[in-house]
Amino acid sequence: MASPVADYKVVVRPNCSLSPRGMMFVVAIIATFSLLIGIGFSLAGAWLVLPFAGLEVLAIAYAFYYIHCHSGDYESITIEGDSLSIDKRDYKNISRTVFNRYWARVLVRELPCGDQSLLLRSHGKEVEFGRHFMNNDQRLMLAKQLKKRVGVIT
Repeated sequence: MASPVADYKVVVRPNCSLSPRGMMFVVAIIATFSLLIGIGFSLAGAWLVLPFAGLEVLAIAYAFYYIHCHSGDYESITIEGDSLSIDKRDYKNISRTVFNRYWARVLVRELPCGDQSLLLRSHGKEVEFGRHFMNNDQRLMLAKQLKKRVGVIT
């Protein structure tokens, strides 16, 4: 039976407003500033500051590298006809879970830390959605929208 509801798609991804070139520029500025201070202290006789300044630069460079690696991460929900598919990308790991739209259930679970978790469940399988890229209000709003579109045969 064809669904009278139009196809539906939601994609959530992190806010990565800084380009890779911009990231390199920021790391270069921080590294230059930190190393200049380290060299200044080294010339003043506190030579032990310089290795720690180098470690600081390495830590910052790694943090920006990690951010860059995860800038393409996303989660998406697609409803097409009788199927509901959930796609997730986390760095190099890509997963896809497909549920029958009419058997799927949308759950919002309260977590001990006060946050809420949006879950899609069908046939004993549960998939969490929007944990890293959405806040509680966005998860609740999406849960309301999804409840209108899944689990109901019209």
